[in-house]
Amino acid sequence: MATCGQVDKTSEKDVSPFEALALDVYGAARPMTILRALWLLHAHGGRHRPMVLIRLAQHFDRPRRRRFRDWARRRLSREYGCFLQVGARIGPGLKLPHPQGVVIGAGARIGRNCVLYHQVTLGGARRGDFAADRYPVIGHDVVVFAGAKLLGAVEVGDGACIGANAVVLKDVPAGRTAVGVPARLLP
Repeated sequence: MATCGQVDKTSEKDVSPFEALALDVYGAARPMTILRALWLLHAHGGRHRPMVLIRLAQHFDRPRRRRFRDWARRRLSREYGCFLQVGARIGPGLKLPHPQGVVIGAGARIGRNCVLYHQVTLGGARRGDFAADRYPVIGHDVVVFAGAKLLGAVEVGDGACIGANAVVLKDVPAGRTAVGVPARLLP
């Protein structure tokens, strides 16, 4: 785990959706298959269900599997009001304590061990941002509190904290806290 100011050199591309799911659920690397993921989805309580649906949608984002991807996205939206574009790159260890109303846009990138509370939006600031790759990039070990909006091409550094209902339109350095509308950095 990276601490404030350090960057974990492992990229999110190195981790498959099922390896990331094992880190999300168990906090450690464990063997994870699609059967175990489906068992977590149906037999376990609702605590891990949103993450299982997110990782299943990521796993099935390929030709001839789009129907399963859309099923996972619709179920995530219907049960939790959580909207996910599968083009988003989400690192392992993501925690969604209250997944209601979380919106993650297609170009968003989320680092390892981040926490997103309810009603958080990670998206483009205007029409056409996906084509221009203007989406938020969140570093490792970031906490985004309830109702925060990260819009446009903003970068949030490792170990940063975004306060409740903050509207982040500018970059947040590593280890800093941003609060307010529009967000400003606390000393």
